[in-house]
Amino acid sequence: MNAATLRRLAAYYKPYKRVFWTDMFFAFVSAAVALVIPLIVRYVTSTITVMQIKEAQTMIFKLGIFMFALVLVQWYANYYISNYGHVMGAKIEYDMRAEIFDHYQKMSFSFYDEQKVGQLMSRVTSDLFDITELLHHGPENIAISMIKIIGAFVILLSVNVYLVIAAFALIPVMLVFAYYCNRKMKRAFRKNREKIAEINSRIEDNLSGIRVVKSFANEEIENEKFKVGNDGFLSAKKNSYHHMGQYHSGLTAFTTLIHVLVIFSAD
Repeated sequence: MNAATLRRLAAYYKPYKRVFWTDMFFAFVSAAVALVIPLIVRYVTSTITVMQIKEAQTMIFKLGIFMFALVLVQWYANYYISNYGHVMGAKIEYDMRAEIFDHYQKMSFSFYDEQKVGQLMSRVTSDLFDITELLHHGPENIAISMIKIIGAFVILLSVNVYLVIAAFALIPVMLVFAYYCNRKMKRAFRKNREKIAEINSRIEDNLSGIRVVKSFANEEIENEKFKVGNDGFLSAKKNSYHHMGQYHSGLTAFTTLIHVLVIFSAD
């Protein structure tokens, strides 16, 4: 994705800047709370356990109230992201769909002679939904991931330098693995969109000419044509899920290996 495309996509956030930046703020808050709570638990297990009973009870009570407040803050942050963030994505989808439809109205007759209606419909339905999901979840996921990675790095650095080396030793390998699998998934999901566009086109052609089909008793022929397209879509789906399975299982395995390395380094 080049800079011009990124600038064009960023322009769709302009009418919703307030919601966007609030969404990003709560993404940071949610990630920060996820880092703070384990630190409190660590403090309880390492420090409070050696205090006097009354002092420990008082401290645990205070920390319990504080952690409960943090959970409430995290709850509202995630609620805002899931609710208002998705509404922002829906509004961007609304704007994009209106823009595409207006663009369709300006196209020449020759354009429609070369295009299938079903494929054009896919551009304003399934394809557009995927793009707006990226526009909504992309920035917040990057923000959450960055603060968690940086926060974990700083926390581990304050605990033990060897833990940092052990925890982050596999990160470059994970990035290469994720990049390699992501390229395959992009091609697979692009094939999915092409196949569903073909199916939509086949359905549109069939239903618009259903009187002709039934007049010549061509239902079986149309069913066979549809089956070919549907089989192609299923095959593309299987391929995309194969690559997606490799991606997620591989990253999970790397995460588990990081835990193993940290445990051995701690020893």
